[in-house]
Amino acid sequence: MKKVSLVIMASLLLILSACSGGKTEQAASGGSSEPKDLVLALGSEPVSLDPQDATDGISYDATELIYDKLVTFDKDMKLVPQLAKEWTTSDDGKKMTFKLQQGAKFQDGTPVNAEAVKASFERILNKDNKLARYSLFAEFVDKVAADSEYQVSFDLKFPYAPALSTFAHPSGAIVSIKGVQDKGKNFNKQPVGSGPYQLKDWVSGDKLVLVPNNEYWGEKPKLKSITIKPIKENAARALMLETGEADVIAPVPATDIERLKGNDKVNVTVYPSNRNLYIGMNTQKAPFQDVKVRQALNYAVDKDTIVKKILLGQAQVSQAAISELTWGYSPAGAYPYDPEKAKKLLAEAGVQPGTTIKLWTPEGRYLMDRQIAEFVQANLEAIGFKVEFRKWEWGAYTQAYRDPKSGFDLFLVSWAVPSNDADAGLRPLFQTKGANNYTLLSDPKIDELLDKGMKTVNADERKKIYADALKNIKEQAPWIFLMEMKQPVGVRKNVEGVVSLNTELVDLRHAVKK
Repeated sequence: MKKVSLVIMASLLLILSACSGGKTEQAASGGSSEPKDLVLALGSEPVSLDPQDATDGISYDATELIYDKLVTFDKDMKLVPQLAKEWTTSDDGKKMTFKLQQGAKFQDGTPVNAEAVKASFERILNKDNKLARYSLFAEFVDKVAADSEYQVSFDLKFPYAPALSTFAHPSGAIVSIKGVQDKGKNFNKQPVGSGPYQLKDWVSGDKLVLVPNNEYWGEKPKLKSITIKPIKENAARALMLETGEADVIAPVPATDIERLKGNDKVNVTVYPSNRNLYIGMNTQKAPFQDVKVRQALNYAVDKDTIVKKILLGQAQVSQAAISELTWGYSPAGAYPYDPEKAKKLLAEAGVQPGTTIKLWTPEGRYLMDRQIAEFVQANLEAIGFKVEFRKWEWGAYTQAYRDPKSGFDLFLVSWAVPSNDADAGLRPLFQTKGANNYTLLSDPKIDELLDKGMKTVNADERKKIYADALKNIKEQAPWIFLMEMKQPVGVRKNVEGVVSLNTELVDLRHAVKK
């Protein structure tokens, strides 16, 4: 018996030694399953972490990790449940009812129930709060009711075809009202949601650090932390990916895509995008009140060369004011490059050669944005303008181009459609009262069409309405219509689960670093 015991003990020691050695080798080789830190380098930093008051995609890259919504889009842009496990719409299309997941909590410990959802939407629906996304929901939501602890319903002002996809918009995120009350005006810097990650630290201009919400009700986070770093210089962002200083970068500079694809430690994926890049014009300021001038600028810009030479094919010339990936799209046709026609229209409008105009751009926010703006500057100078060029830091820029009193003439910016529907792609930008109508366009025909499109349920009828609207918008030319962007994302090969949606959201919810 003693000999048998000794043999068993010796065998156990060998097994334990082998297991210990295996663990040591695993740790030495970096194969530990312990969550790791991930660095995401973007062209700029978030403007606001209050999803109901944010309007830029970089902010949404962060808020989509901090908050949950009733429903969301998966990687294929299909609507899937999030806080709502199921929903129904009344026969008349004027009431939507959502049954909620049970057990979800905000990061401050308060429950996510029907009353919390009601309070969150009543916050954005309150015009006095002056939230940037007020009109997105106020246009179609009449009132919200908590039917029971885990059932919430929305009475709609009219049957609204894209209602469900609008609830999936990043601004449909459910915020903690306790957090709003506790943080006050600082809520945009100190957010409280119910998502898988929560804010640890934000040093403006340097980094934003998110850590796991250990009480998350859904799939647990797989990273120790996510650090978002604003790196506007294209070369610096690409170098960070190569050296491993960054695990994920977006966008990958067009000039580095092919080179990085040859790096055996990096994956580069070029995702489709419903983002349109454009140059807006102040249509209430001379000489841009004249539609001939606005059309002249469209003829003056060589968009094909921008796509081929600057973006190296990582975009396509816009054929309408929304992307072909957006529901309701139909091609209105691009303005061809015709500088002589541009000069003729300017002469007809009485614009004198040497007229000074201002062109503003961010740098690093969009793929090759400064370089595109400089090319447009040269095109406009070639038809007789004197163009004053100015680069802006993204945060300050988002305030400047939204304020007509700031003195802009032309501003380079873009518009993605997080709900993936033409209503959200057009109404905020081109309706006279649109919340994001930074060009100050006012056209009764366009107003009528966009209002009709919002209130029409039949899909075929809606498509015809938006086809007419897109033709009218092209004719009025409040933008220099440039291109539909693509989203090149670089990821280190030891990172998995990173995707970019059509809306250019870099989704890290399921990311894991090995």
